[in-house]
Amino acid sequence: MNCKLYANIGVGHENDWEILQGRVIAAAQCNADAVIINKSTPHLIIPQEKQYLALESKWGTLPYIEVAKRSELSTENIERIRDFTDQIGIPIIWSVTDSRAAEVVKEHCNAHTIKLHYDSVDVYELCRYCKDNFDHVLYSLTHAEYYEPLYGNHRKHLSVYHTTKQFPPEVTDLNLSVMDKPIMLGYSVGYEGREAGIFPALALGYRGVDYVEKYLGEDNSDNPSVLTPAQFYDLFNSMLLLEEAEEVRST
Repeated sequence: MNCKLYANIGVGHENDWEILQGRVIAAAQCNADAVIINKSTPHLIIPQEKQYLALESKWGTLPYIEVAKRSELSTENIERIRDFTDQIGIPIIWSVTDSRAAEVVKEHCNAHTIKLHYDSVDVYELCRYCKDNFDHVLYSLTHAEYYEPLYGNHRKHLSVYHTTKQFPPEVTDLNLSVMDKPIMLGYSVGYEGREAGIFPALALGYRGVDYVEKYLGEDNSDNPSVLTPAQFYDLFNSMLLLEEAEEVRST
């Protein structure tokens, strides 16, 4: 397809290899063009005043920071994901929140493309590190004050994406028109869809968007932002049908 479809498999995996492996397989079976997963450094991204709040988890009631550390991807699973995605032939894009996480990805993965998470910290330092160490970087449109001076008019090695702060958002929060200007300026533009279901992400190829990223989980997911494999496959098929219909109309 002209508009690529990425599967974000990072919600609620709790560093469980069986869950991670199953999601990679599901993404490949659903014809995703790549999988996206997050790597963070918990003590850098959780505000200090929240780190020791009590939180219910599968390990019992623990401080927030301890739950985050146990849920964060281990080096062992990072390398497992690297090897497994190579084995089955689906690209992986690491989404990082901080420079330390980016260093871990650089050290343990043969990654060429990296994404700055919407909620990244120390964004200026992170932008510079990713530009210097990876072939292609995906930046949130909210990072414009950092990436624009770094790249100027040399846009071959970056993409920009739009998403929402809300998870999931209301339709009135989507503000899809903000992608029109960077598309007009010649940027490669993507969309991270946090809304429930497959709409309106389905139709974004008509706006000149280069890729759509949606969240992929299991059949029993209780998060409306996360698609089941059947929903994700429906999104792929529907995007393909719309593209074929557009090609027929233009001939």
